[in-house]
Amino acid sequence: MKKVLILMGRYLPGYKDGGPVRTIKNLTDILGNEYDIRIMCHDRDHGDEIPYSNINVNTYNKVGNAKVYYVKNGKFTFKTLLKEIKKVDVVYCCGPYNNYAIKTMILKKIGFFKQKLVIASMGSFSKGALSLKSKKKIIFLTLTKKIGLFKKIIWSVTSNVEERELKEIFGNQVKYIIAEDLPRIEKVNHTYKKKKNELKVIFISRISKMKNLIGAIKILSAIKDFPIKFDIYGNIEDEEYWQECTTQLENLPTNINWEYKGECNSNDVIETLSNYGVFLFPTLGENFGHVISEALLAGCIPIISDTTPWLDLDKYKCGRVISLNDIDSFINAINEFLNMEQFEYEKYVSNAQQYIIKKNKESISNTGYKKIFNCKDEDINV
Repeated sequence: MKKVLILMGRYLPGYKDGGPVRTIKNLTDILGNEYDIRIMCHDRDHGDEIPYSNINVNTYNKVGNAKVYYVKNGKFTFKTLLKEIKKVDVVYCCGPYNNYAIKTMILKKIGFFKQKLVIASMGSFSKGALSLKSKKKIIFLTLTKKIGLFKKIIWSVTSNVEERELKEIFGNQVKYIIAEDLPRIEKVNHTYKKKKNELKVIFISRISKMKNLIGAIKILSAIKDFPIKFDIYGNIEDEEYWQECTTQLENLPTNINWEYKGECNSNDVIETLSNYGVFLFPTLGENFGHVISEALLAGCIPIISDTTPWLDLDKYKCGRVISLNDIDSFINAINEFLNMEQFEYEKYVSNAQQYIIKKNKESISNTGYKKIFNCKDEDINV
């Protein structure tokens, strides 16, 4: 059985990092019986000062289909990383910017281990991602390319879009494997009952500039005639940004009844989404977007930006995909669902769930993660 070491910031029981945690949880659920999967991560959730309870630090704990090594205080040392890397066949690192990623790439560059090193780009090179903290990222990328830090690695990308973004940064000779994120496999009953001229809208994601809650607020601010319930779920990652959002929320017209519901445990996301009519998500960019997949499973209709891989929702009549530059189309889409009767809306719910169930089956049967974990030269694209 191939041994795989996954390096990441946080894992279960944490949930505040959203998509990355769900990506690896789904992966271990589906492939954990075929591979010996080991995970190294922080011993506490994002922003927390207290470690998780009932874990052993600096050693492995059995969590689902994986063994999880919780690093005390998140102090990934060269010595600790190298010790665990030498026990496995392949190393899979979530993202290029974190200290554990940089240290692992340094160890690889200077020849301290021979195992294949795969770095998941995780949307790091999308225009939306590069626009945030752009000066620091440009300096980092310029420096690391100059010293050749990325030369001995293979990239994991989730789509042809990420492939193009990767090549724009590193050139056409970059090595990569396409592995679409594995889905959640459960389905729940959609409980929301649609009434004409009423709508329950949900925004569920980390509260940060990248997720663009302010964009959602601006869209809803143009809806003035009929009642809308707008609930917001998510970890407040950027307090200053949340204050900007709060100011705009308080200026919404009186027909928009908004409420911040706090954080939502990842185990409760699908059931929560099933209680809403529309998932409004004008994100600046997603390399996959687990919450979009989860909304479809829940029958909550996504109205999203065109900065994700989910570009065919209009084609299958299970959502709306709109340019961030076209706010009028976002407004029109909200009005369209606001004015729907229940029987019209139920067609979208049925379409959404049928679409995602079929897509998930195809994703699991054709997963690129097996190519990554087996890591044969013929599976690597250039």
